[in-house]
Order: sequence, then C-alpha cells, then structure tokens
Amino acid sequence: MAYEIRVERARCIGSKACINTAENTFALDPTLVSTVIDPEGDPEDDVILAAESCPTGAISVWRDGARIA
Repeated sequence: MAYEIRVERARCIGSKACINTAENTFALDPTLVSTVIDPEGDPEDDVILAAESCPTGAISVWRDGARIA
C-alpha cells in the first residue's frame, strides 16, 4: 500500500460521504463512525476524493509522512 488512511473518530458525524465515494474502503461501525475496512478497496483517487468529501475533515490520507488529502 502506497498510502495510509486515518479517521479521526471524534470528528466523524456518520454522514456516509466517504462510503458514497469509496464504498469498498469505508464503512460505518456499530457506533455509526467511519472506519477503514479495506485500504486498497477502491482506487487511490476515490479514497482521496472521499477524504476531501468528508464534511468534518475527519479523514486524511498520508504518503511517506506527508498529508496528501
């Protein structure tokens, strides 16, 4: 995997914007907070778009220690 996906659980409001964009990468856990189910489930562009679509900025994507989304 060329990148790392981080979800700040305290910021997530369960809007499902990430799931609508990258449904094979994200899901809501039983507490209705986004979680990564498969970091390679969707193309990298979709994962980046999912992070950018998060209304609270709870999702970030990192590569080599630098934030890319």
